[in-house]
Formats: sequence, structure tokens, C-alpha cells
Amino acid sequence: MNSQYFLEAGYRQYQETGFRHADFLLQKRIYDVIGTKYFLNIYVYNIESREAFDSEVRFTKNLKLYCITVSKFQSVEEIEKIFEDLWERMCFDYQERTS
Repeated sequence: MNSQYFLEAGYRQYQETGFRHADFLLQKRIYDVIGTKYFLNIYVYNIESREAFDSEVRFTKNLKLYCITVSKFQSVEEIEKIFEDLWERMCFDYQERTS
């Protein structure tokens, strides 16, 4: 797995990574017909000429923020499924609803 798989799956690349010391950020907006559920962040680190990944999502529920990180995953599909299952099971709020 490398960053190209994420780009092919619709992620956008950003150089700004906030407080993280990653080499760059890959981000995908997860949404449906109701609106934006969350943004899935993949932090990419170049370590000894290999890419390493860390993922993060910030969910909201009843005006509380939940930051969840998953560091071990094998594919784009796997990490997307993990966060989608969490969002559905925990009944998190939409970040933005379409009008």
C-alpha cells in the first residue's frame, strides 16, 4: 500500500499537516445525500524510503468532539470501513447538512 492508492480512491493531498510531523496529509470528505458525515485524514510519513500511515477522524455527537486514531490497517477499503462502521454504530452527528 502506498499513497497513490489513496489518491486513486478520491483523497486530496495537502502539505499542511497541523501539529503532526507528517510529510503530508491525504484527506477525503465522507458524505451521503443528507450531508457531510466526517473527514477522514491519512497522515503520511516517509521513513527510510517507505511510506507509513496513521489515520484520524473527528466525529461529533451532542456538541462533543471525539478524535479517533487508527494506526494499523492494510488497505484503503479497510480503514474506510472501520470509520464508517464506527460512525453508524455510535450514531455520530453530521458535520454539515445539505440544504
